[in-house]
Parts: sequence; structure tokens; C-alpha cells
Amino acid sequence: MTALVQTSQNFWSKLSDYFQKNYQFLVRNPRLFWMRKAARFEILRNLISYSSKRPEKSYELGKENPSVVKDINVEQVVSSIKTDSYYPGINLPPDVVQEIMEFVYSAKCYANRDLELGFHYREREQAEAKLGQKFRLGSYFNAEDCPAVKRLERDPGLLAIAAKFLGADPIHMATEIWWSFPVSATPIEQLKAAQVFHYDLDDYRFIKFFFYLTDVDDSSGPHILIRGSHKNKKFSHQLLGVRCASKDDQEIVNCYGAENLVTVRGPAGFGFVEDSCCFHKGTLPTGKERLLLQIEYAINDYGDIREF
Repeated sequence: MTALVQTSQNFWSKLSDYFQKNYQFLVRNPRLFWMRKAARFEILRNLISYSSKRPEKSYELGKENPSVVKDINVEQVVSSIKTDSYYPGINLPPDVVQEIMEFVYSAKCYANRDLELGFHYREREQAEAKLGQKFRLGSYFNAEDCPAVKRLERDPGLLAIAAKFLGADPIHMATEIWWSFPVSATPIEQLKAAQVFHYDLDDYRFIKFFFYLTDVDDSSGPHILIRGSHKNKKFSHQLLGVRCASKDDQEIVNCYGAENLVTVRGPAGFGFVEDSCCFHKGTLPTGKERLLLQIEYAINDYGDIREF
């Protein structure tokens, strides 16, 4: 009887916490709140994004308007994203990677996305010892202070891809650089670090560019996605929302097919672009740390979405 009472109390406590968090979310950013409720359903997402289409700015690539990313075929890239959820091989030249790394080594990052836990990368071990904990993540929330990153946000090649995919002039939503460290983690910690299968709902239509800033192999937490899962999701996965798969990654793989599982590996500078409404995750590094740059564009501006 005692166990039954305890279980009931836990249920009502979790339910109360759920409604309280949703209420706070609604009050602080109602547009983002209602978008995330509606956009989880593919038919609504498609209808609203289609009705939001507007003439996109032309980004002509050439000698007078060069992109740092070479040999881009915009039509091919966008076609691949629409079919396979992603397109690999949008790579940064070594000098751009080097410039970003110089910023990374000089700027502060924040452990586990906590603004109270700032440290410099080279002093990570000392910071961990001082705080008595291992850091799983180290995020640079001021990535746009890096001139190379700022140039990438305005790069005509990236903007041309984003505009074509979005069907509208891209609105820059967010930029982040973060380390993933080879530290053991509980399932809950992996969930918080986006290291279990999930999908994003940052707008009715949005697109993300990812760039590895360190060499990434199987031991350094490669990005994994399920090809084609940005569309035709199982209805229960739409109904339950972005974290519906958090308890069982294998169930998601079984549902969408192991043949569609893609592990993205590559050297420093390797980049790919993704409709991250597909199921995806960053895996837990087991041997080497990973440094990743992410730049995101959307059709609407909801302000800073990182806290939600």
C-alpha cells in the first residue's frame, strides 16, 4: 500500500511540474509555445510553412559574391535534404577552422550549458577539480563574437541553401559552438545533452548547418540521424513530441529502419546541413572530445529559444 501511495504521489508531482513548466513557457514566449504544440503535427507544419512562403532574396554565387564553402550546387543540396533529411560535404577551409579555434582557445565556455560554470578550455581539468565534477559539455554562448563565425552567418552559399529550402528569406535564429567531452553519463544526463534520439521543432520550417571543428570518428561522439524521418513520422511520435523516443532509441531505429541509420564522421572542417525535424542525436564520446559549430535559420523570429 505504501508503495502504491508513493507511486501516486510521484505521478501527481510530475504532472503538476509538467503543467507548471508549460504555463511558464506560455507566459514567457506564447508564439514559440503554440508553434511547438502545432508544428509537431506534420500536416499542420506543412500547411503553415506553405502559407508562410514569401519571395526569397536571390543569392547569386560567383566571383563577385563568393562563398567560403566551395562547389555548392544549391538545387542538389536542397533536393537531398528534402529526400534524405541531410546533405554532407559542405566543408570549411582550414584557415577558417583555424580562426575559429583561436577564438575557442581564448574565450570562455560554460559547463553543461550553465552560465554559472564558466571556464577556459585549457583550464578544464582545474575547473573540474575546483567544482568537484566532470563536465559533459562546454558551450560558447558568445560564438558570434568570433569574426569567422559572423562571416559564416552571412555567407552567400549558406544563405542560398537556406533560402531555397525555406522558401523565404532566411532569418538567423541561433549560433552555438560546444564541446562534448568523453565523460560517462546517466540516461537523464544524456537526454539533457541531446544524446538520445529526438527531433527539433524550432519553427514550422527551419534548417541547421553543422561543422566539425575537430576530427570526428566513432570514439568522439559522431552525429547520428535517421534518414528520411523528417516526414511521415508515426502519429504517436508526433503526438508525444520531440522527446518521445528518450526511453528507447532502439525502438525508433526499428520503427524507421536500421538501413536508414546514418553516422556522420569527418575531419575538422567537415560540414553537413540538416532538416533536424528528423530523428537525430549526438552520441556520447567514448575516447575523444568533439567540437561542433551549429548555425540555424528559420522563417520566423521567436527570440532566444535556447532556454526553452
